[in-house]
Amino acid sequence: MKGIYETNFQLPHQTNFYRGKVRDVYEINYDYLLILTTDRISAFDTVLSETIPHKGQVLTGISDYMFRLFREEVPSAWISTPDPNILLMRKVRVYPVEVIIRRCLVGYAWRLYRTGGRLISGVMLPDGLIENDLLPEPIITPTTKSVIGHDVEISEREIVESGLVPRAHWERIREYALHLFKKGIEIAERGGMILCDAKYEFGEWEGEVFLADEVHTPDSSRYLKLEGYYERQKRQDPQIHLTKEYVREWLMRQGFQGQPNATPPALPPEVIEEARERYIEVYQRLTGQTFTPRSYEGDIIVELRERCEAAVASL
Repeated sequence: MKGIYETNFQLPHQTNFYRGKVRDVYEINYDYLLILTTDRISAFDTVLSETIPHKGQVLTGISDYMFRLFREEVPSAWISTPDPNILLMRKVRVYPVEVIIRRCLVGYAWRLYRTGGRLISGVMLPDGLIENDLLPEPIITPTTKSVIGHDVEISEREIVESGLVPRAHWERIREYALHLFKKGIEIAERGGMILCDAKYEFGEWEGEVFLADEVHTPDSSRYLKLEGYYERQKRQDPQIHLTKEYVREWLMRQGFQGQPNATPPALPPEVIEEARERYIEVYQRLTGQTFTPRSYEGDIIVELRERCEAAVASL
């Protein structure tokens, strides 16, 4: 079963095109974005050559669910979901800051911590923690992009003082992000998961702050299985990851961590299938809905183009 790797349309009124690590983004009339989420997967800033079938549908479905759930609480750029893999968004001026909130020592935070690092984005981590421990309280650890495209830690104070985000807007962003994260913890726990961390992006439109990107998806958040978590932690046993951290860990066991000029090893079929099942499991745990995978039979690219063209015609 092959997934959707890439598209390359020329749509009516298209004014720009951008291919990210996972998404193909079509700008329409300078004012709107059609965000087509493929089944590509990236790790350590590297796009792998394999796809995780239905991964894009999972990410789009969770984002759609969250946008609808929070639309009365946090303004967002989301307009509609014209296809299981496509979000129609208003184009906002995205701030060059990713708002990352952490409450669990996993991923990058743990890799930093185990080598003696205690300071992350201006926040000091406590001593005496082990991998997957919960922090005393959630912390905000923003990042921004360097000139070569990698994420760089930045403190809240530096964000404001450097002018990356006006102070009033940063205060609103902080409020929105903490609210989303608090609610995200509750949603995850209802589904039997621990929300470890989450990434949010915000932008400005007509002087107001808007949520501009995916929310609580397995690509923008990390989840651990809640059942047995505390017992495993007490025994210092490995935890059960329900996100692409599973793929990152497999790659690290093969000796790949995004080294310059290194080619990532090919994902074997069993790793692809396990990753697919974990993505779908997160969708079902978060939304409480049964996942119905779209069919890849026929020409899926033609189908996606037709859905994009219909969305453009509706504007």
